[in-house]
Amino acid sequence: MRTRRWLWSAGLLAVVGLGAGCAHDEAKQARNRGEQVGEAFAQKVRFADQLSLINQEQIVLGHLALERSENPEVRRFAQELIRDHHRNQEDLETLAESKALSLSAVELSTDDLAIGGAGAEGASQGLEKGQKKYDKKYDKQVEKFYEKRDELAGLSGRDFDKAFLKEVTDGQDRGKELVEEGLDEYRDDTTLAVFLGRTAPVLSGHLQRAELIKGYLKD
Repeated sequence: MRTRRWLWSAGLLAVVGLGAGCAHDEAKQARNRGEQVGEAFAQKVRFADQLSLINQEQIVLGHLALERSENPEVRRFAQELIRDHHRNQEDLETLAESKALSLSAVELSTDDLAIGGAGAEGASQGLEKGQKKYDKKYDKQVEKFYEKRDELAGLSGRDFDKAFLKEVTDGQDRGKELVEEGLDEYRDDTTLAVFLGRTAPVLSGHLQRAELIKGYLKD
């Protein structure tokens, strides 16, 4: 279902590439350091994947609400979701570009890389570590969203509006938790921390707006 995607930088191999001619102990140390760097990159791309997934889900929910809801408040909120999460996704992509990082499918064979040696080999291993498990988790998330989307598409009127707001709230809560984790984990990455700092109030604002509309629907 999902094409493997990596947060990648030529700088990764520049950091860990120590050459092929090092002694056994040095090669082992280089391999270990390279694996740690590779794992760190893999964790960051998975973090970015989750942020991107939330943006995409909220945009889809927003468009669905514009199709199914007749409530003007819900429709205005849907437009806000689409606008804000499009902007956030664009900012996320710009952030990756500014750091010479990209979300793309790559061949991780060291034979095809410009810089070799034990460090590069370790980086490749680090990038691959845990990827199958993550891909399985990601695919389950997507499948679960498809199920929720299809359920919503079968509703109308107030039933749709209530179910829509619940799904939005669940997604925004997940995003808020992810951002909080990222602010702690990546506090030394200034540009990413700034991006997350701008994202947090957007998610909080959407949560407040959703709760307010829920109150209207009870009347």
